[in-house]
Amino acid sequence: MSRRNPVHPIRRAGREALVFCALTLAAACQPMVRPVAPSPEPPARLLDAGRLELPTDCVVSAGRTYRMSYTVGTDGRTGSLGAITPPDAPTCLQAALKSWVASFRYAPLAQTQPLTADWMLVTAPRGS
Repeated sequence: MSRRNPVHPIRRAGREALVFCALTLAAACQPMVRPVAPSPEPPARLLDAGRLELPTDCVVSAGRTYRMSYTVGTDGRTGSLGAITPPDAPTCLQAALKSWVASFRYAPLAQTQPLTADWMLVTAPRGS
């Protein structure tokens, strides 16, 4: 007659605790990777813009910021060009900026988007 040797309850609990600790340590060694949300698309993506052409006799102060607000339609074209600030911007610059912003072409949008463009004259010697 064969008699099985039962596993002692304390040994069994010890083995279970050992397995639990091993699994816990293995899980703790795994790198914690948090899913990163993709960056949101910019509200409007500029595809093309003409050249800003200032007349040679147009005098603009370097380092001064000029701002113009406008809208981008669902077809990607600009419209509703606002006044340029500051209001004392040279007339030649105002005309050039309006023409330049009117040349902007954006990717089509689901709805009309208001945007603002800032422009500043920066000068530097050639070769720098």
